[in-house]
Amino acid sequence: MSRKAGRPDLSNYKHEPRVSLRVDVARFMMYARKHAPGLFFSYPEIVQRINNYSKLPRIDSHEVESVRKNLSGVRKILLSQEGDDSCTLITHPVMGMRASVGSSDVLATQMRKVAVRLGSAQAAFTLTNDLIDPREIPNTPEFAELKAWHRNSIMPVAKAISATDFATKLLPPKKEDGTEKK
Repeated sequence: MSRKAGRPDLSNYKHEPRVSLRVDVARFMMYARKHAPGLFFSYPEIVQRINNYSKLPRIDSHEVESVRKNLSGVRKILLSQEGDDSCTLITHPVMGMRASVGSSDVLATQMRKVAVRLGSAQAAFTLTNDLIDPREIPNTPEFAELKAWHRNSIMPVAKAISATDFATKLLPPKKEDGTEKK
């Protein structure tokens, strides 16, 4: 453990100067996942660790902002890892981020968020499709391909996901008092 209130000593992490920021952050997340599983790291702390700085950079620094802007790229790198190294990025608005540490971790932290987003996307898809009346679209060569796409691809998907229980099935389980389990 390091001197910092029970934080593991991750000083053995070696920064590779010729890799992109995304790769460097992903490599650090994988290292931290192995040596400090489940531990969140603030964005300034990640910048400090990947650059071997002696002090934390300011939260409003360009480097810290760059880490924040590259989260989706870091997540893609983590998801593309093979076998047991495959994981995802778990973010928290106050605590920072960490790599997931197994199936139960992903289920408890990420699946809920993804399910809610899918429910929102389903609602937007259905509402947008409801604005389209295929009878109003001209039968011209210009629209032929789009009409066929709408008829053959969009309509079957809209029918399948507009079932009344689709979004309900995505809701996380509730406690006995009716509140959402965390």
